[in-house]
Amino acid sequence: MTRILVLGGGYGGLRLIEKLAPSGDFAITLLDRNPYHYLQTEAYEFLSGRRNICDVTFNLESFCTYFPNVRFIQDRALYIEEDQVVGERGRYGFDRLVIAVGAQDLFPPQVPGLREHSVSIKELPSAFGFKRAFLQRLFDEVVHHEPARIVVGGGGLSGVELAADFASVARECGSEVGQRSLIEVVLIEATDRLLPGASPFLQEASLQRLRALGVDVRLNSPIQRVDDQAVYLEEEHIEYDLFIFSGGIKAADFVQTLPYPKNRLGQLEVDPCLQVAPKIYAIGDCAAIKDPKGNLLPPTAQIAEQSGEYVARHIAGRIETPFRGRVYGTFVALGRGYAAGELFGWIRLRGRIAAWIKEAITRLYALGIRIKVNSGYKKRL
Repeated sequence: MTRILVLGGGYGGLRLIEKLAPSGDFAITLLDRNPYHYLQTEAYEFLSGRRNICDVTFNLESFCTYFPNVRFIQDRALYIEEDQVVGERGRYGFDRLVIAVGAQDLFPPQVPGLREHSVSIKELPSAFGFKRAFLQRLFDEVVHHEPARIVVGGGGLSGVELAADFASVARECGSEVGQRSLIEVVLIEATDRLLPGASPFLQEASLQRLRALGVDVRLNSPIQRVDDQAVYLEEEHIEYDLFIFSGGIKAADFVQTLPYPKNRLGQLEVDPCLQVAPKIYAIGDCAAIKDPKGNLLPPTAQIAEQSGEYVARHIAGRIETPFRGRVYGTFVALGRGYAAGELFGWIRLRGRIAAWIKEAITRLYALGIRIKVNSGYKKRL
């Protein structure tokens, strides 16, 4: 039986297993340093307190137990040696290897203090620490009427969603107890617009909504340095009580150990069949995946899932044509009951309908994972 080793239990890795395992022709091992799958697309609601830990994590061992030919091993991969992956706890042989280790937050080294004074929203323990700090600020506002300022660095998708939800939760909390919210949210973006690379519709809809929520949006404001009290711009500094940076991503550290070509973000260069070498594939955020025109596709959950499905079919011999990924739609969550979104490049929505669609997409994905996790858990009993 062909041995398939999958590194990473993210969106791409789990979708590949879902598509490849049912045939029963492969012995699949999932290797991940964490015992859980983390819904990073819902990180903004987790950090703002709308969702708890059980809403954004799923047990990987239970997920794998659902399939009779899949096993899970918790270990940190260190490097590849011929037909084996060497981890901290052991060696894992493979006939086919799929690298799906994802990405990590990028803290530009030329900005002093940025990494030391921010948190990583892609790392669950770090995100949980920020969540507790934010909820403490809400408590202080309600009980002691203490003002607070939250500064979000980076006006990409994560930064916009975080700023919107922080402001939305603070406003709702103040309304419930009959007082004006004393929490101020500041969003700092280095370029002249939010959501760089997105459509003008999404950029303008997001800016309007953030300002309606009372978010202080600072454009054309590159961060120069950060200390434990303030964020310093070119001509001013902004004091903060909580600071979080979401200014970009780079490939996971494991990828940097590999002797394969990479782009400037450290992502693995892949061929049209998403291979980096014979018998070795890369999918999701750790891979530089391009569309048929040669444009780099954004590191999103939908591209990770599409690439996982493609590699499953390629390994099974059911497809020989090159990968043809595309972004079918983009939705930006902008506080409770409000979103902006585009579908197929021409359907544009904002408000409650867009929020319902985004919520439906999230719930359907989570339901598919939850069914397998619950079934696998019962098998383990």
